[in-house]
Amino acid sequence: MKIKTPSRDDASVDMAPMIDLVFLLLIFFMVASVVTELDKVEVAIPSSDHAKVPDDTKGRMMLSVDANGQVYSGTLPVTLEELKVLINSELDLNPDLRILIRADKLVEYKTCKELMIACGEVGATDLIYATFEE
Repeated sequence: MKIKTPSRDDASVDMAPMIDLVFLLLIFFMVASVVTELDKVEVAIPSSDHAKVPDDTKGRMMLSVDANGQVYSGTLPVTLEELKVLINSELDLNPDLRILIRADKLVEYKTCKELMIACGEVGATDLIYATFEE
């Protein structure tokens, strides 16, 4: 029995769906990168000669202090007492809570010290400051 197969001379790949997929991925990543930038308070991060950029900042609770000394948890403005309650509830969920502090370069050290003391009083001891490496 002889089976006749069509010749493969005219076989081609349609590139239109592949191009559509590339454009969809490009748009997705452009939108996703804009969304991740919106969840931060605008802070002028200081630079330092001895800064060590941490390998992994993912999964850290982000605290920000703007130039006026206002403390933020994420983008929510909080007082130090409210912050203690938030950190305490986060520690109940995650005992290995790590905190990233983003303080404006114009913030006095006194404000940062009060923030560190508030974190320590509820048991959060893994704190790092965001700085730019020079």
